[in-house]
Amino acid sequence: MKRAIQKHMKDFLAIVAIAVIALLTAGFILSHQRFYLPSWVPIIGSDLVTYNAEFQTAQAVTPGQGQTVLVAGVQVGEISGVTLKGGRAVVQMKLKKKYTPIFRNATALLRPKTGLQDMVIELDPGNRSAGELPVGGTIPVAQTQPDINPDEILAGLDTDTRAYLRLLIAGGGQGLAGNAANLSATLKRFDPTARYLTRIGQALRTRSAYIRRSIHNFRLIAQELGSRDTQLAEFVDSSNRVFQSFANQQASLSETISLLPTALAETNAALSKSSTLSAELGPTLAELMPTANGLAPALKGFQDFAIQTKPVIENQLSPFTQAAQPTVAALRPAAANLATALPGLNTSLDVLNTLFNELAYDPPSGKTKGQGYLYWLGWLNHEGASIFGSQDAHGPTRRGLVFGNCASLATLEVVGTANPVLGTLAALLNAPTTKEVCGTGAGAAAAKAAAARVRAHAAEIARVQPSGLGPAPPGASTATAAAPAATTTTAAAPAKAAGG
Repeated sequence: MKRAIQKHMKDFLAIVAIAVIALLTAGFILSHQRFYLPSWVPIIGSDLVTYNAEFQTAQAVTPGQGQTVLVAGVQVGEISGVTLKGGRAVVQMKLKKKYTPIFRNATALLRPKTGLQDMVIELDPGNRSAGELPVGGTIPVAQTQPDINPDEILAGLDTDTRAYLRLLIAGGGQGLAGNAANLSATLKRFDPTARYLTRIGQALRTRSAYIRRSIHNFRLIAQELGSRDTQLAEFVDSSNRVFQSFANQQASLSETISLLPTALAETNAALSKSSTLSAELGPTLAELMPTANGLAPALKGFQDFAIQTKPVIENQLSPFTQAAQPTVAALRPAAANLATALPGLNTSLDVLNTLFNELAYDPPSGKTKGQGYLYWLGWLNHEGASIFGSQDAHGPTRRGLVFGNCASLATLEVVGTANPVLGTLAALLNAPTTKEVCGTGAGAAAAKAAAARVRAHAAEIARVQPSGLGPAPPGASTATAAAPAATTTTAAAPAKAAGG
């Protein structure tokens, strides 16, 4: 078999193509002939749901001839069968599942689609509030209407009426010739009118029930009043006396009424202001609600606290207050003096408070964040311990750094010529020489100029006060070799020396 197919592959493919085309053509024709396959057939199967409708007569209904079921002019199924049950025609309808369910208050009308009595069923599915009609259920005859033929209407008329009706129809045909569109539009306008009249009739039916109830209640009132004629007479006499009193106070009433506009104006102004107050008071009270809700437990707790502290107040605090009265009287002059001194004390405390606030201030942002006075106070404590960390037999020795440039070094070298004491201190400083730091550049020139100024100044002092000057100490111009010195050989840079 396989070898035969391979040998005649072209013929086999042609036969398969013809078969596929035949199936597609058959499906197309059957679909247009209202042929529905079961739902289990893939793609082209249809899922249909069966419902029934009772009619007084099912004339011209022919199942299998394409007579359809319409909802709002849309085809939702077709008529599949007609049976007789209890003297009534039961028409079977097969509806597409996507248009189901229908409900218990559904209605069905048999209408001809053409003049050849090609019948269709116009179905109104009803509404969900009435409940769903089960599958296979039947719409009762009270909710269906068959097609009415004109001869059925004419059969109910006598000969004269039929003659007059023919004349009426003939005259109507002549009068409406060419006005078919206008007549159709006019008849369409009767549909809303009929709906509104239906609503009016329903309202009147409800109103009639209310009227009957009102008449019944009025009869009961009249009977009750009839049994109380004495009380009615007394009521009329009392009313007469009341009206007579009003008549006697006519002048007072007139004055009151004349004052009423002013009072109403004042009342209106007060109400306007109260409306503003209410507008402000509403949000305020709304914001106070959480506070009030939180205050309730506090008040309950305070009640318990007051009950518990009542014996303490009565038995302890009250006797203590009586016993303390003489002491309080004796302290009154001291309290007066304290009150006099208190403003100054308050000022002092304010100053101290400002001082402590300034010391405790911590900058919130920027480069100095977290670097308040307390931060630097810790550093000061650390630096103080470092400065006074060395000592000798004479006590603590303070450390320090001396910075200078070429001119200051030259001054240190020649200061001994002006003052021997300063020369000794300069020697103890152990500073580097000008030659070591400044070399022969611009710094050396500045050092020579500074040294010349110091020598000139020393000579001037020696001339004025010869006894105040002494010879320069031997080591004034050179650095003492006992201590190391940190030097910078660049001429423009300042010299740094460390001394003990």
